[in-house]
Amino acid sequence: MNISRRALSLSGLGAAALAAAPGLLAQTRARQLTLLVAQPAGGVTDAFARAVAPALGRGLGRTVVLENVTGASGSIAASRLLAAVPDGSTLLVGSPSETVLAPLTLRAVRYRSTDFQLLSLVNDSPLALYARSDLPANNLDELVELARQRGGKPLSYGSTGQGSLFHLVTETLLSATGIQATHVPYRGGVPLLTHLQGGTIDFTMLPVDALLGSMVAGGRMKVLGVSSAQRLARFPAAATFDESRSAPAVGRPSIWVGLLASAAIGESASVRLHQVVTEALSDADVRKAIDAAGGAVPSPMSLADAARFYAADAVKLQALAKAARIEPI
Repeated sequence: MNISRRALSLSGLGAAALAAAPGLLAQTRARQLTLLVAQPAGGVTDAFARAVAPALGRGLGRTVVLENVTGASGSIAASRLLAAVPDGSTLLVGSPSETVLAPLTLRAVRYRSTDFQLLSLVNDSPLALYARSDLPANNLDELVELARQRGGKPLSYGSTGQGSLFHLVTETLLSATGIQATHVPYRGGVPLLTHLQGGTIDFTMLPVDALLGSMVAGGRMKVLGVSSAQRLARFPAAATFDESRSAPAVGRPSIWVGLLASAAIGESASVRLHQVVTEALSDADVRKAIDAAGGAVPSPMSLADAARFYAADAVKLQALAKAARIEPI
């Protein structure tokens, strides 16, 4: 068979390209930081990620690519992080719902809370009990009374997924008050809120933030109570759970959002990432953007402090999951 010189040349180029491919891929990964977000675009967690992304890119000298990976209570995004090369080129903008609770409540999840390392908190927020605007209840006690009056037609509530913190806290609330409600899980806060405002579901438990505050101010939904120690300036008329007659034992649950890496990451990469993340979250423009989304960046933590916070929160949430008696699905 006769083979032309041109074909040989092209063949050689192809072989060279294939041989160089691993190196090119490694160089591309080294120049890129992927931020995985376990919530849909347009939500508050997404807003936090977009607020901090430019500063992280500048600090690391990398192009930042943000990917919204939803579903399975955020465990798909968390699994993506753990499947990536643990070199600091992939981080998760996530919460304990994905890292701590999903392994306890979803049989398909194979990772553990200890597979993640918390680099820093982006936000820590109390929760609020939100309801559709026309629900005939204006506080937690009235909601409990309404649920009892409905008998065999239970109210419905939405969460951002089976086993999410919002699911467990609501189940704890139902258990403490002795009422029933049908759980409707969603892939994220955006579709959940669309259905709440449209009257498809009756209530939900979500963080206190600017986006939800604007929806309440616009009359699209209302607040029945908050989990903070004191009443909040954003919702001054909403009583705390502590003040209610029905559920003072629910306590003061909160939800944090943080930047997390795989626990398999090397120490030097971990220290470098922590430094860059801390500097990014100290940037005035970043803090302003997070504040505009209704968040507030907590005080900086050392890596050791972040590890202790994460471990203690995991123990607390594991106890909450056990108390809520959620059966893994």
